[in-house]
Amino acid sequence: MRNAFSILRKSVMRLAIISAWLVFSIFISAAATSSVDTSLIAHFPLNGNAKNSVTSGVSGKSTRVKATADRHGTPKSASLFKPGPGMEFSMMEFPLDISPKKYPEITITFWIKAEETFKSLAPLQSGNDESRRIITRTRDGAQRWCASAGKDGNIYGTAVLKDQWTFIAVVYDSPNEQARLIVNNEVFAGRARMGNSNPGILAGSFSGAMDELMIFGRALSLEEIESIYGSQIDKNTEEFPIKDRSSYRQKREASKLSGIKQGDQYIVGYKELMIRDSIRSLNTIYIFREGDTISVISEMGKDWFLVTNPKGEQGYVSGKTLKANAYRTGDFKPLFRLLNWISQLFMMNRFANWIVAAIFLAIIYFAVKYRVKLNNWFARIGKQSETEAFASKAQKKSGIKRPPILQKYFPVQYPKWWMIAPGLLFGLLIIAGSFWDSSELEWYFSEGAKIVPQDFTLPIHWVLWAVSLVIILLIIALALESLSIAGPLAGLLRFAMLAVLNVMAIVVFLYLLAGIILIILGIILLIFALSMLFSGGSRRRYDY
Repeated sequence: MRNAFSILRKSVMRLAIISAWLVFSIFISAAATSSVDTSLIAHFPLNGNAKNSVTSGVSGKSTRVKATADRHGTPKSASLFKPGPGMEFSMMEFPLDISPKKYPEITITFWIKAEETFKSLAPLQSGNDESRRIITRTRDGAQRWCASAGKDGNIYGTAVLKDQWTFIAVVYDSPNEQARLIVNNEVFAGRARMGNSNPGILAGSFSGAMDELMIFGRALSLEEIESIYGSQIDKNTEEFPIKDRSSYRQKREASKLSGIKQGDQYIVGYKELMIRDSIRSLNTIYIFREGDTISVISEMGKDWFLVTNPKGEQGYVSGKTLKANAYRTGDFKPLFRLLNWISQLFMMNRFANWIVAAIFLAIIYFAVKYRVKLNNWFARIGKQSETEAFASKAQKKSGIKRPPILQKYFPVQYPKWWMIAPGLLFGLLIIAGSFWDSSELEWYFSEGAKIVPQDFTLPIHWVLWAVSLVIILLIIALALESLSIAGPLAGLLRFAMLAVLNVMAIVVFLYLLAGIILIILGIILLIFALSMLFSGGSRRRYDY
């Protein structure tokens, strides 16, 4: 009986110990799972194979790759890449899309040892020159580790050293068009306008070894990269932070939304407004007429709205269409139409806009040609109003005296197009900036245009700022000239006229440039057609 009781007691104790161990194991496993970085897309230990240690990840395929010792000397813990038959390198293929479209932000880290340093290497790539990849290129007499920067070339790091394990980390931030390359303990920064890549990664195209390839779906911090490196990164660390220069795009996208809310009322400002049977549909169920009041019943998502009129007819309309064809109750209808017309003035696919541009050109031509008469006319108006309001009889005969310094420089006689100089320069700025770097031009006019330069990192920023400053000075000069010629009140009227003329000059400049481009393209096509015609006609057929 005692033996049975002893055996039972020991069995219960063993069961308790096992249960306690299971509970402890589950707790530890849960804690470890909660500490795993969920942004880790893939972890390839590269122990002579292309297996992915991330549970949800997909493993790759290796060709002619052998296991070798890692940086710690542990056997069969890294992958050895060697040239194969016909100089075909051993390689690994990973079915992983690391393009900016898939991962706007990404961090790639690995260890590498090169056995050759006299030629270009491509240890990790995902496509052409504009894709995300890590390569080596020659600079200052040595092969250097590089991170591809797409349209901006490469970001160069330190020289490649033979048979030395090197830590590489690359951070790509496509929304901000920036990249950071880390080679061992040193940071290298640069702009990176990347293109999309192939849906796969290729490792190889070099002679040497690689270990511990890790890919994260976000931009890691410097401290996180240091923890992977296992040592401090202490050179050029001030270049590592990436400033947010993409938020303006989100603001711009938000500004494209109509801002229409439930309960808002509008009045149709044009002849007809088409009402659809569902959101994003082209089927018309009602036509609201000019003057009809539109009530917004509810927002249906994607900036579409359910609306109704006094007759109780209900249908759907997009916010963009509603704002373009109707105005809020209480607003001024002629002003609505004027602003709407101006907003559509740069749609070059409309023939009517080309006619308007031609009329603007004629107005500018006559304004420049008869600028002296216009100045005299404004001067007469200004002096008359001033003498009637403030001057004595003696002053009425002699007129108003302008400040000597203004008399010295104004009115400007040459160049003849002086009065529209700001508009022409602004048009040139837009065109040249678009060809130079359209994304930076967009950023500058969204957030970067300030009197005191801030966050300027590229030459185009300084050029845009300098030209903008010149335009501001020209506008100030035109204001002073108007004051000098016609006095305060009439001068303000003249300045308003010049503002309108400069807006016209911008429109004309853009349309003239577009017209010149179309003419050049037309001439090229005509020459090509004639060459094809004559070359075809010159062929002779011989019948035997």
